[in-house]
Amino acid sequence: MPSATQPRLSGPPHQSLLLAASLSLLLGACVQQGPTPPAPSAEPEPTPDVQEKPLAKTEKQPATEKTQTRPFPIDAFYTLLVAEVAGNREQYDVALANYFYQAERTRDAGVAARATRIARFLNARRAALRASKLWAELEPENPEAQLSATAELTLSGDLESALVHAEKALDLGGDAPLQSLAATAVSEPELTQHFLPDFERLTQKYPENPEVSLAYAMMLRANEQYPEALAITRRVQEQHPGMLDAPLLESHILVDLDRRKEAIALLEKLVSVYPQESRLRLQYARLLIRDDLKLAQQQFAELVKQRPRDGNMILSLAMIRFETKQIDEAKPLFERLLVLGEHESAAHFYLGEIAEIEQDVNAAVAHYRKVEPGSDYVPAITRGTELLAENGSTEENRSWFADLRKRHPDQAENFYLMETNLLRKHGQNQEALTLLDQAIASLGDSGRLVYTQALLNDQMGNTAAFESGMRKLLDRDPDNATILNALGYKLIEDNSRLEEAQQLIGKALQLRPDDPAIIDSMGWVQYRLGNHGEAVKYLQKALEELPDHEIAAHLGEVLWMQGNRERAMQVWQRGLKLNPQSKIIPAAMKRLQSNESLEQHASDS
Repeated sequence: MPSATQPRLSGPPHQSLLLAASLSLLLGACVQQGPTPPAPSAEPEPTPDVQEKPLAKTEKQPATEKTQTRPFPIDAFYTLLVAEVAGNREQYDVALANYFYQAERTRDAGVAARATRIARFLNARRAALRASKLWAELEPENPEAQLSATAELTLSGDLESALVHAEKALDLGGDAPLQSLAATAVSEPELTQHFLPDFERLTQKYPENPEVSLAYAMMLRANEQYPEALAITRRVQEQHPGMLDAPLLESHILVDLDRRKEAIALLEKLVSVYPQESRLRLQYARLLIRDDLKLAQQQFAELVKQRPRDGNMILSLAMIRFETKQIDEAKPLFERLLVLGEHESAAHFYLGEIAEIEQDVNAAVAHYRKVEPGSDYVPAITRGTELLAENGSTEENRSWFADLRKRHPDQAENFYLMETNLLRKHGQNQEALTLLDQAIASLGDSGRLVYTQALLNDQMGNTAAFESGMRKLLDRDPDNATILNALGYKLIEDNSRLEEAQQLIGKALQLRPDDPAIIDSMGWVQYRLGNHGEAVKYLQKALEELPDHEIAAHLGEVLWMQGNRERAMQVWQRGLKLNPQSKIIPAAMKRLQSNESLEQHASDS
């Protein structure tokens, strides 16, 4: 009969025939127990692709066995036999389903161990968690069982339970992934504060265990207790010079302490001693990016040699070469990423930029269109559509934006606005207005669309349509200070509506009394009403709050009309320094000086 902890259930797949032979000896005693029930379905979570390495190499077998035995039901035997055959045929999902089912049914530690190993191999996290907890419960004196439970509980985020099993593993003389547990804990400040005393206690309990010490150092670092953390990493290095986690952590702490040069010197020495240790070289390369880009590039080039299929290393090297204008060296690296299927969106984005440099518009647009949603998505769309617009490809742009709205209906408004702004930028205002009409008809009276439409109507000289749009928005949101100010400022142009403009701007100012744009509007309407003293007060305050050439133009004009010409010129000069390309200030100066000349001429006549 099988032992309750018999490791024959945790051997590699190539042992399955031996297992089948041994199990067959039980048939004589069990054939009278009835037909075998159907095999249970797999643990209800998607099973990822199986890795290429053999299942046998994923875990070590327990070091000890118990000899206590108990009968094994015939239906359990058949299910496990099917599992072993399935494993031998690399049908690991079937093997997991059967072992997982029988582990919970039979509560046999060997079956639970086997289920745990298969689940971890398949990255079936929920099954691995349940099986490892069961295994640890059934074999509380097995350090490997406690370690597996620690690892799975850490991955699930149950750090309290993980710490309990970790301590059990340590008590049994085994290892425990405490650095992984600490890495999870330091992700949130509250967790760091909560678990710091536990790690301190474990350090006192196991002062010679480097894993425990480094985990505690990680917690101290997260708590900004850098000197204490640094002392621990250096002590570990003295006691365990080959444990490279310690100097790696030290380099991070030195950076935290703004001692980058020391960190770089430490890593430079370590890389020379351990040239094949990618983790050390990667940290060294990352630190060098800010201080010595050429040397950083050399380190990433070596990393790519060591790990030629590592997309992260290839992308880092490619980006450095791109940023340093080594286009010919960067391009094949980005192309290699596409072959590997790694960081494809980033590769397409940079290949699009390279195609732009090479003045190959078609290739650039093709690459930009292959960028998927992410940090490069909107920039890719912006660059691609801009290139098409510059080349007069209006129809292709229209098709691209239509496709984007179809693919991302929840972002349709944003894509309508992007297309509108592109049309406006290239002087196609009427096409932009038509597009906005289409957008509003499709999406309803979106506030952003109506506001953009109103501004475009204003730009095209259709004041009535502008006011109609603004009034529509105010009907929905009468206390919108931005809309109140925009409409009030526009009405200042009509001398017959100055009182109405003042009321709108006044309400906006009550809602947002510190907004410099609204303060400027109030100063300007006061000027147009003839209240020059009040106007100067508002405009000076607005310019103090927001140094802007338009506000400077307004204040200068009021000062000029008050007869304070020297002060007016000073304000205008300041405005031109703020924006040397300003057209508003020269226009105001020319108009006022021209009016003064005309008045002088009339006086002389």
